[in-house]
Amino acid sequence: MLDAAQAKAAEIGVPQCLAVVDAGGRLLAFVRMDGARPASAEIAIAKAISAALRYRPTSEEGGGDPAAGARLSLTSSGLITNIGGGFPIVVDGRTIGGIGASSGTVDEDSACAQAGLAALG
Repeated sequence: MLDAAQAKAAEIGVPQCLAVVDAGGRLLAFVRMDGARPASAEIAIAKAISAALRYRPTSEEGGGDPAAGARLSLTSSGLITNIGGGFPIVVDGRTIGGIGASSGTVDEDSACAQAGLAALG
């Protein structure tokens, strides 16, 4: 998954921080590509955790309301975010983890994370 996400990041010219977590939100794999923003590491991990624990893309959290996103983040000690770029990993209808990407725009992050998901087939 990370290889496919990195390939997409290279294709669009946006180095990324990429994270994969299990269903409980525990980090399984992480990579920070050369040139990716250092502060984006924690954001990528939070996106992956959010998607895994809430069973939906991060962009669907809080109905797109920035204030709701801030409340989610504050009340969950930063574990839940509504910043797009995090997706649940679903196999046979069951969420088994999450993937998150960060360092570009929401659309760039989402494209890289979705490329990682597509690698699962």
